[in-house]
Order: sequence, then C-alpha cells, then structure tokens
Amino acid sequence: MKNLLILSAVIFAALACATATTGVRGSGMAETAPHTAPATPPLQAGPGQFELPPPLREPVAAPGDVLEPVPGGTVDWGRRLVRARGTGVVDPGNPNSAQARLMAERAAVVVAQRNLLEIVKGVRVDSDTKVENFMTKFDVIYTHVDGIVRGARQVGPAVYDERSGTVEVELEIDLAGPQSIAGALAPALGSGQPVAAARLSPQVQEFFRQYSGLILEAGNTGLKPSLFPKIYDENGNLLLDTRDYFQELTGPTGATALQYVEKLDQILSRPEFARNPLVLKVKQAKGALGADIVLGRQDADKLKWLKDGAKYLLDAGRLLVRLLL
Repeated sequence: MKNLLILSAVIFAALACATATTGVRGSGMAETAPHTAPATPPLQAGPGQFELPPPLREPVAAPGDVLEPVPGGTVDWGRRLVRARGTGVVDPGNPNSAQARLMAERAAVVVAQRNLLEIVKGVRVDSDTKVENFMTKFDVIYTHVDGIVRGARQVGPAVYDERSGTVEVELEIDLAGPQSIAGALAPALGSGQPVAAARLSPQVQEFFRQYSGLILEAGNTGLKPSLFPKIYDENGNLLLDTRDYFQELTGPTGATALQYVEKLDQILSRPEFARNPLVLKVKQAKGALGADIVLGRQDADKLKWLKDGAKYLLDAGRLLVRLLL
C-alpha cells in the first residue's frame, strides 16, 4: 500500500510538470511562431490613408490644340508629336501605273523623313538649347535621332492627287516617352540616377489633398514650349529643373508627365481635375529661347514643396502649362 501511494505521487508530479510546460513544447500544442516585422507601408500611405492620384492615360490637350507650325510640318506640343509631310512625283512615262505610284510614295517618304529631321533639329530642349546643339556635339545623339526619324510612323494612307500626279505622305514621331526625341538626349541629359522616391512630405500630401493638379497660366507672356523647361521665382532662384526628372519625362508616362495646353476649360472638364487645380499666373518667360517660367514671389512661396513633390506631379500627369502660340 505504501509503495502504491509513492507511485501515485510520482505520477501526479510528472503530470503537473507536463502541464506547466504546456505551450512551450509538447502537450500537442504548436510552438510559438517567430516574430515577423510588419511590412513597410506603401509610399502613398499616410495620415488619413492618403493616396496619390493615378497616372493619366492620355494628354489633356486634343490633337492640334497646341500646334507650332514649321516649314514642312508641325510640332504638336499638346500631344508631344512632331509631324512632317513629303511629296513624290509619279513618273508619267512609266506604263505600270501601280509601280509608278509606289515609287512616288517611296520618294515622298524620303522627303518627309528629311523634313522631319530638319524640324526636330529646331525643337527647343530648354530655354538655351535646341536638339541640333546636342546632335552637333554628340555623334551618338545624332545617330539615335536619325534612327528615330527613319522609323517614323506613317499617319494614314498615302494621298494620291491624280490631277497633279503626286503622292503625299505624313510621318510622325514622339517628342516624349519611350523611343522619343527627348529620350535620344540621354547621353547628354540622362546620365544621372533617377530621382529616388522619398516618403511624401506633409506639404506634398496637403497639396494633393486640396488640389487635383498644378496649372501654370502663361497666357500672353510669350512663353515657348520646350522639352525640359525650368521654373524660377522673380529673384532668379531655381524652383524646378525638369531635366532632373529625365526618367519621368522619357518613361512610359512621358507624354503626359509635363503637359502644354491652350484651353483652361479643357482641363477642368476632365474628371481627373474635377477638384480645384491650383492655378498660378506666370509673371514672365525667361531665357534666350523664352522657354523658362518665372513666377511672382507670392506664387513661388506656394511651391516651396515643389522639389519634393515634382516626381509625383509628373508621374501622375498633374503639372500643366497653359500658353498661347
């Protein structure tokens, strides 16, 4: 009997020990999982679950709205396109009319490519330089631009004028975005590192909460559009150099990153700009080519956050310049 009591006490003690270690290892319960740090919140997350606006799918300006006529074609700054026309003469002595037209069309393409190249040379890069300046200085840029011109898209079918015996074609290339003239300038402008995405400052978040975009109203200042304009205050302090955002202006959303428009109501009619955009009046145009923007002191003070927020404005297509050509 005494032995039986001792045995019972031993069993009871063992059971108590097992119960005390429950949840560590044993008694059929799972081991404690290792601690995992929470995932880093997305960049757009912030107070009030702030989110950046999505990128625009297409430019605000309609085709032909911000058009700069040039010999042999046009520069459509609103749609970020360069177009050129070329004409070929049908050989009346060729008995094969179909072959004669085809040869005339090929000749028209060559003429259009030549005109396109001349137009591109005159495109303003900024307020001091044109594309031609970079083509002259960098052989690789000349080669790249020439390749883009040779690969130009044909706009619609060739037009045959039976009365004059000519064939006309129209070609176009992109000013911004992938495989564009702006992108061809990479050896001179795009060698730096892309602007890193930083956590949104409170000032940038507050801007996007209040406004649907930033519109710089140039009106009759004589401002000329360019690929990479700069923005200054009236004291000459640089507020923004868009060359620092080469990747944004030549990437997939480059055609909508920085937009030139002519009609203010066209912006306001877009659902993306349903909320009030911030409209600031341009005081004057600056530079040898008149392509840089100068803001008055009070308006410039409203953009102290611009260098922090420019990447997000450009990515979303919310930086627009309204001008008259």
